[in-house]
Amino acid sequence: MVLWRKVVIVHKHEAGSEELARATAADLKARGLKALLDCSRPGPQPKSRFRPDLVIAIGGDGTLLYAARTWGQTGTPMLGVNQGHLGFLAETEPARFQDFLEEVLAGRYTQERRMALEVVVRRLGRAIGRTMALNEVVVNKGANSRIITLNLAVQNFGRWHFRADGVIISTPTGSTAYNISAGGPMVYPTLDAVLVTPICPFTLTSRPLVLPPDFPVEMVVGSENQDPDIHLVADGQLSLPLKVGDKVIVRRHHKGINLIISPSRNFIDILRQKIHWA
Repeated sequence: MVLWRKVVIVHKHEAGSEELARATAADLKARGLKALLDCSRPGPQPKSRFRPDLVIAIGGDGTLLYAARTWGQTGTPMLGVNQGHLGFLAETEPARFQDFLEEVLAGRYTQERRMALEVVVRRLGRAIGRTMALNEVVVNKGANSRIITLNLAVQNFGRWHFRADGVIISTPTGSTAYNISAGGPMVYPTLDAVLVTPICPFTLTSRPLVLPPDFPVEMVVGSENQDPDIHLVADGQLSLPLKVGDKVIVRRHHKGINLIISPSRNFIDILRQKIHWA
C-alpha cells in the first residue's frame, strides 16, 4: 500500500469544482492526510514548502496544466478530474472519481511519464523569462499585427526562415491541442518527440516537423518585423511579449510529468470520444 501523507487539490474557482475539492479535502483529512487546496490561477509558479505525494486537479485541461507547471515538476503523481469540456488530460469524471480515488489511495494505479518542455527567453544575451510547458509553447502575432518573420535553428537539421502567423512547439501530450487545430500531427502521448508546426505559413513548403526529443529548437524574432506585436505563450496560460532580436530556446524538460491513468481508457478511445476520430 502507498503511504500518502500530503495531497494538493487544485481546482477551478467555480461552484462545481470548488464544492468537489472541499469535500475531497475533508475526506482526506478525516483519513489523517494533510490536504492543501489551491484555486488555480494561471500565472507565475507559487513558492511553497508543501511537497505533496499526490496532486488532484479538478476542472478542465487548463487546471491540470496549471497543476503540472506548479506542482508536478518533482515527479509527484497527478490525477485529473474532468469538469471542463474536452478533458483530454483528465482520467476520470466526477461520477467515477470517488471509486477511482479509493483505488489510487490503496496504491492500485498506473502512471504514465509525459515529456514536457522547458522554454527560456533571452534578450541581449540575458535570460528574461523561463518556464515549463506540458502541452506547447507558441510564438505568434497579436490580433492587429502583420504576418511575422521567425528564424528557427534546430540541432542537426539546420536553419529555417519563414513568414507566418506564428509557430507551435508541442509535446506529444499537446499534439491534440493547438497543434492539431493548426494542421499538425496527432502523436501517441507517451512517445518522446518535439513537434514544430507553423501557424498559417506564407508558403506551401513550410510543413509540420517531428523531431527527436533531445533536439533543442531556437527561434529568433526577425529584424523584418516592424513594431512587432509578438508574444510567447506557454500552455495557453503564461504570456510574455517579445521584441526584435529576442531568442526563444525550447528544449526537453529534464524531468517531465507523471500522470495517473485509468485502466479503462486508452488514447484511441479518447480520440473517438472527444473528437469523433475514426
